[in-house]
Amino acid sequence: MQHISINGISCQYLSIMDRGLHYGDGLFETIACVDHKLQFWNEHIVRMQNSAQQLGIELSAIKYFESDVQNMLQAHSVSGCVIKLILTRGQSERGYRSSLPQKPTRIVILSDLPPYSEQYAKQGINACFCQHPVSNNSRLAGIKHLNRLDNVLARNEWQDEYQEGFMFDESGHLIEGTMSNVFAVKKNQLYTPSLNLSGVNGIIRAQILSIAQEQKIQSKVTNITKEEIMSMDEIFVCNSIIGIWPVNTLNNKSYEIGPITQKITQVLQQRISRQ
Repeated sequence: MQHISINGISCQYLSIMDRGLHYGDGLFETIACVDHKLQFWNEHIVRMQNSAQQLGIELSAIKYFESDVQNMLQAHSVSGCVIKLILTRGQSERGYRSSLPQKPTRIVILSDLPPYSEQYAKQGINACFCQHPVSNNSRLAGIKHLNRLDNVLARNEWQDEYQEGFMFDESGHLIEGTMSNVFAVKKNQLYTPSLNLSGVNGIIRAQILSIAQEQKIQSKVTNITKEEIMSMDEIFVCNSIIGIWPVNTLNNKSYEIGPITQKITQVLQQRISRQ
């Protein structure tokens, strides 16, 4: 199942002159809808607004996304799905310089929820190290922009033997999974990579750091090397669609689904149920 609207109109055709197509000039958010509830909707919209402001993309179109999504959900009687919001700078003439004034393009894509999430959430996943590095750019660090070629190339390094791959920057520091943020536990302290130079500052990542503070779990945002991540007691990955997936194996080394992972997963589910 997939339904698409462009600027509020049911459509599957985008102008060939859209800058999102030419240059990846835009942003996106991926949101889980479960039992008719859009999870962490406000947090996603605030992140898109902040990112659009940072990139100099006109903000006015963002306010229409909510009605676009509600109209689509009602039209197709959907209670559970994945909602992807895309905001591009819009159309322009050929060339990197964008013409003014700009009229952003907003796209909504409704897709089925992935069937595997619950299984991996309970049983854990197998992960590997990716060879393709993450590009560093402090001006774009944390933003969920449309330039995801690093992640595409990294994800194509394996078939189905792994469920996620860990990506490092050129300095050998762990940044993220191809589609997720990474957390690890060592001696009851929670660690997650610094995103000062690259990576996506995920909505669930922020929730987990908040949960750690609430539950008085010591946490640290820091640089993590391959050797350090391999030495951890617990590892898990997260994003807005999968929630939390514990890591059973990383590069063939086994890990337990430990008490910190279990506790954070439980509290996150409680937060989601209160949405």
